[in-house]
Amino acid sequence: MFALAAHASEREAHAREVERSGADWPDGSYGRRNRQAIAARETRIATRLRAVEHACHTAIERDTAPTTPGHAMTLHPPGHAADMQTDLEAEP
Repeated sequence: MFALAAHASEREAHAREVERSGADWPDGSYGRRNRQAIAARETRIATRLRAVEHACHTAIERDTAPTTPGHAMTLHPPGHAADMQTDLEAEP
């Protein structure tokens, strides 16, 4: 998960760097359009990586969340426990 976060951060930083360098080019020039396209692609990739990171984080939290005892136990009617006690006492 840390690798996903690091890779997304690198992509975001690269997108910012490319946008800054593209600002030096004249409006409508090939260089500026090219850098805008690169920055857009890097931003899309970073967004997808962040989504995967979020999904992994959510899955890990769900898997490690403590379960309440009420969900893990089966409830029996009150008389059932007494019946089990009587049955156990009857056995040798």
